[in-house]
Amino acid sequence: MTRLKPIPTTLLTGFLGSGKTTYLNQLLQSEIATDSLVLVNDFGHINIDASLIAYQDEDIIRLNNGCVCCTLGASMAEKLAEIGRLNPVPAALYIELSGVANAARVADMIQVARRFELLEVRCFVDVSLADHFSADERVNTVWQQQIVAASCVVLNRLTKNQILPKALIGLLTESKALIEYSYLSDSKPALPEPIPFNKALNTGEAWHSFSFESEEAFSLAELTALLQEFAAGLYRVKGLVRMADGKTMVLQWTKTQCRIIPSARVATQTQLVFIGMDAVGLEQLKGRLTQLQAVMMS
Repeated sequence: MTRLKPIPTTLLTGFLGSGKTTYLNQLLQSEIATDSLVLVNDFGHINIDASLIAYQDEDIIRLNNGCVCCTLGASMAEKLAEIGRLNPVPAALYIELSGVANAARVADMIQVARRFELLEVRCFVDVSLADHFSADERVNTVWQQQIVAASCVVLNRLTKNQILPKALIGLLTESKALIEYSYLSDSKPALPEPIPFNKALNTGEAWHSFSFESEEAFSLAELTALLQEFAAGLYRVKGLVRMADGKTMVLQWTKTQCRIIPSARVATQTQLVFIGMDAVGLEQLKGRLTQLQAVMMS
């Protein structure tokens, strides 16, 4: 019996908000191999040009070049077994892991499976948050595991002539990974990642998330002040904010930055996703958002 050629596989890893989805969007626009398969936690956050989509339903997106995007759904082992039985097999496999996933475990699963060939573990790192993550006992284990497991580390959001934090240099030395650099530009800011709405995120036992939607317009000043108040247990907020003047703004919040830019599309709702470790704090934040919504309605 002829042995089938293994499927070339690339893992995309990195902590919450590090730039994985932005990179995946770029692949889907132009660089991805024909007839590739892309696995994501939820493809609702992938920004694919409508002209590239041949077919779409609740489970898959099929592109004009034959590539298919689908959600992880079941466990990783079950999904890999399902892909291994596909006929014809995909030309390549790309897997975007959760922002708090242990990439080494997934890499081990792929390396022992005959149907797959692990080409690269590409880890994205937001350099502006490196000092904070290395000092945060709740985050640094996951963050360090992702970097050490990588074969290529993409250092995102660097400024020119920036000196890398010592903690990050140590991890890069330990990982022995190839390093790529992605600099910020004042003239062309990094595009925000669209977000999945109405679906729970698979963030692991220690992580919690909730989605918030409202048809009422919000004050950005009051909203950002609220985020700062709950910053201790909050790690990531992203989404669309509907303004009183009818405009829609994209909000991207992390520990060290809050980016707000005009949205390319007008939303009929404010739609936000919140991720953190403090379940009680997130529940209180949800209540405060509801109160803030009530004030806007009055």
